[in-house]
Amino acid sequence: MVESKSKKILYYLAFIIPCLILYAIFFITPFVKGIAISFTNWDGISPKTPIILDKNEFESKILFNKKLNRSDRNYLLSIYSYDFYSNSYQRLGISGIERYKLERIIKKTGYEPEFYKFVGLDNYKKIFTGNVAKDFYPSSEDIRKYSISSQLPGIILTEDFEKQVLKGAEKYGSDIELLKSAYIFDSANKRYKLNKVYDEYEVFDPLWSIKEVSETKTLSENDLDNFIRELKIISLEFKEKEREQVCASFISKHNLCQASSDAVYFAADSLIKINHVKNALANAWVVKTRNMGVIGFTAFFAIFSVLGINVLAFALALALDSGIRGQKVLRTVFFLPNVLSMVIVALIWSMLFVQLLPSITGIEKWISDPNKTPWLLVLVAIWQGCGYYMIVYLAGLQNISNDVIEAAKIDGATGWQRFRYITLPLMIPSLTISLFLTIANALKSFDLIYAMIGKTGYSTGTVPFVMDIYFDAFSKKLAGLASAKAMVLLLVIVSITGIQLYTMKRKEIEA
Repeated sequence: MVESKSKKILYYLAFIIPCLILYAIFFITPFVKGIAISFTNWDGISPKTPIILDKNEFESKILFNKKLNRSDRNYLLSIYSYDFYSNSYQRLGISGIERYKLERIIKKTGYEPEFYKFVGLDNYKKIFTGNVAKDFYPSSEDIRKYSISSQLPGIILTEDFEKQVLKGAEKYGSDIELLKSAYIFDSANKRYKLNKVYDEYEVFDPLWSIKEVSETKTLSENDLDNFIRELKIISLEFKEKEREQVCASFISKHNLCQASSDAVYFAADSLIKINHVKNALANAWVVKTRNMGVIGFTAFFAIFSVLGINVLAFALALALDSGIRGQKVLRTVFFLPNVLSMVIVALIWSMLFVQLLPSITGIEKWISDPNKTPWLLVLVAIWQGCGYYMIVYLAGLQNISNDVIEAAKIDGATGWQRFRYITLPLMIPSLTISLFLTIANALKSFDLIYAMIGKTGYSTGTVPFVMDIYFDAFSKKLAGLASAKAMVLLLVIVSITGIQLYTMKRKEIEA
């Protein structure tokens, strides 16, 4: 029996209408709200309609506004009640239609909360003119690896001393000979070690053994400690007269013997020499660092993770399709990382980078090293993601007819020729979907990097776009700016994946 056209339409509507309703509720509505929020300075907490408002402000700006009619005022008084003790109006809990009605009434008055105001395109202007956080865009800066207020480092690695300190001394005019005398090369350990003459511990240690401290007890350890601290502060500023006065006053106050007085003056003179070394090292040990920023790291992570995942997945698929023994077991092994939760993956690899690799290699910094961290994150992403796309490529390879391959072999085509002119063109549909998914996922990466790096990502330059949006919205209380960034990211993803799909689909037709 042939069904009537009206029944077919009815069945179609019964299927499509619930889907459209759910789509509108769970996608269209939040999306439109996100766009609206991006034009505000919302902090993520302040409501559109105030919960508590001072009596004078509520009455002058809202309740007795000329744009409201009597019914509007009556509705406001049914929602807000006056609290005598706090001299303010407090809102009742509302939801649904009542909330929208209240928003509409307050909007008529033109009232806007301090942290929920319409700012137009200001958020977008900040993003595109660079007026956001300095670590959002790629940047470079000079970082002093040593501060004059701290003690001289006891050991400096050979590479750091020769390539950074000495070269910095030449560039910035520091005393190279002084630095070379302060740090002596330790050939046994292949590093530069601080000369004891410039070691503060060695300089001040004799003061704790002077007669007045160790024998007669006329000088307390606390007084000596305060003197040393004061002497260090004055010496840093190279105030010669004040240093002499402090030493003389200290000796006189505690009636120190000649030997103890000589020890005090010797320590003070040695401290001046140490501070000259400190000053030279602080001026010389300046390193130029480049921070990829949020934009740079997101692009870096997307490019190398997409390439790595697809190349490795394709290679694994080719290997498994070659008929090697144990391919079913290998397929399971390669796919297994994709089954694991991203948090579990992050914990496993964090343990490797923090505990295992330092003990094996002797290199302490792995995941906290700005030079290594971006590559390590890419490595983990490739390890976790390639198994899934291996299955996609393997399905594409198994759809290629063996007759075509056999015909090419008979015609004398080499393995490379068969791959280039037969396998690769016929794999373009699989390449299209794999590239689309990996590009979109890489640009939206969050959970893996957040679980491994967290807030420290800003110091290592490994904060992706989505994680920066997250910190803006929930840590910095800049929900409006975060929404604007989310809209920009959406446009970027749509643009890049749209171009990729268009290009690859044309290749499919040509193939």
